[in-house]
This record gives sequence, structure tokens and C-alpha cells, in this order.
Amino acid sequence: MGSDFIFKVTVSIRREDDGSPVFFKIDGGRFKTSERTIKLQADVQYRLDIEIKPSLYPKATSLGTTPLQLKEQTRDPHSVRYTTVWSTAGTSVSKKGSRQDVPFVMEFDGLGMLKVCLQCKFYKASDSDHCSWGDSFKQMELNCTLTEERTFIKVYNQQLK
Repeated sequence: MGSDFIFKVTVSIRREDDGSPVFFKIDGGRFKTSERTIKLQADVQYRLDIEIKPSLYPKATSLGTTPLQLKEQTRDPHSVRYTTVWSTAGTSVSKKGSRQDVPFVMEFDGLGMLKVCLQCKFYKASDSDHCSWGDSFKQMELNCTLTEERTFIKVYNQQLK
């Protein structure tokens, strides 16, 4: 695979307990990482579904400081789908007017490391009002290409939908 190799990673997230959606809000340019803030609750488990096209196999994946154990759901030559559970237990509730950068990292043998920061705001687990308004977070799409050095993977387009 040359440096012109292109692949796509799609990540969706929802609550593990009841499958309810996660929301995001548009903050404009108020914060450094993104114009969009993903709204999450502390002390809650979330299910992540990850699809990679074409089929690639990460040797390690993490969200924040938590290593994720990916479980393969389906695979064919064109794509692979994984699922995992991520817990926000012990995560601090965000202060008013602040956001937290949560790194999403995938490492691939021979290809390099994919890293993006998600701009998040964490609410109390009991605060469902603030978490349930805004735009529904259906998925994050990462269009990626390799670098010459094969150390880091370049994300040339990132979208929250």
C-alpha cells in the first residue's frame, strides 16, 4: 500500500443501557478543537460501532485513556465492523463554558497511528435534559490516507453527522 492508499473509518456512539442517541451542539469557533461539541454523561457506558473500509485490522484502539477491546461483528474484503463498550466512569463533569478533548486513537501494523481529538462536554449522569438536545450524533466519518513515513495516518476529512 502506497501513500496514495485511502481508507475510511466510521464511528457511531450511543448509550449502552438503552440505545439512546448521543447529541452534539454547534459551538462555532469558541473552542480550539472543533466547532462541534459531543454531549456525553459521566459514569455512563456507551456502545461504539466502528466500520473500516476497506477491511483493516487495528492492533490497538483507545478512547481517552481507556483501551478498547474491539469485537469483530462482520468482515468481507470491502469492510469490517467492530463493536465495543466505553465507560465514562470516573470522568469529571465539565465546568460551565469548558470542553474536554478526548483522543480517539487506532494503531495499525505497518500503516501507522490514526489520532483525532473529540471535543466533548461531560454532564452528570442524572442530567439528561442538557444531553438530549441539539443535533443527533449519528456518526463520525474519518477519511484517511497514509503518510510517507508510515508513522501517523493523515485524516484529510473529518465530519460529524
